[in-house]
Amino acid sequence: MWRLGQVKYIVGLNKYTVIIFDNRGMGFSDAPAGLYSTSQMAIDTLELLDYFEWYKNVHLVGISMGGMISLEMADADPYRFKTLTLTSTTARRNLPTWAAISTLSKIAFYYRDPKDQLNAAIDLVYPKEWLQQKPSANLSNTTKVFDTNRDYAIYELIKHIKLSRRQTLVGNLGQTAACLRHYVSDQRLQHIKSSGLPVMIITGTFDNLVRPEYSYHMKEKLEARFELFEGSGHAIPEEQPERYNRLLIDHFESAVNNSNNSDSNGTRLAKL
Repeated sequence: MWRLGQVKYIVGLNKYTVIIFDNRGMGFSDAPAGLYSTSQMAIDTLELLDYFEWYKNVHLVGISMGGMISLEMADADPYRFKTLTLTSTTARRNLPTWAAISTLSKIAFYYRDPKDQLNAAIDLVYPKEWLQQKPSANLSNTTKVFDTNRDYAIYELIKHIKLSRRQTLVGNLGQTAACLRHYVSDQRLQHIKSSGLPVMIITGTFDNLVRPEYSYHMKEKLEARFELFEGSGHAIPEEQPERYNRLLIDHFESAVNNSNNSDSNGTRLAKL
């Protein structure tokens, strides 16, 4: 969903170059067998940035598992980055909520109709109130009109699935293992903080996948800028794109303006 609500907006500013990609185990990237780790996936991403010679002035934005990977990247190479934004993510081990366990179990073992599976996933990710509302803006490249945000979310998810490649079981298990085993200690958070990297943490109050309390923990340890989205779930960039985009650009520009480094041109953005 990032490509609709964020990439189009950010590229349209004519100030940033954006890289988005499929992590290992997803889409058109390889899905090797084995249990992945967020540190391993961070190395994948750093090597990709090396390939494009993005060695400095990179704004790193991570959402959910991407935020976990971004923490590993910032710990490994903090001076490569101009800013770090962590959305709906955690440094601690993510203990699944009952809602997540129950819903994912039903999708895997109970629901047989793809429509039931899709609606269950939608209910897990988005708040009920938001799903019932009429879309405030149509972000898709279509003239189609949607009665509710649920209709819009389902339409875009199906379209995305058709554009990509269905995740394999091996890739799913590998990525799940990475999320469940992820852990960045308070000592490592202190290392990121001591580097002076400007960090912004964003969370909603209705997140069934990553508990909002984890964001408060990172806020305390990193002494980071903190933005709370009341009533939002796990997919904040899609639920409230206008506010989210404004916050990103403000975070980027504040870091550039406050930097003592005179070489602030050629700004890049990597999204996970």
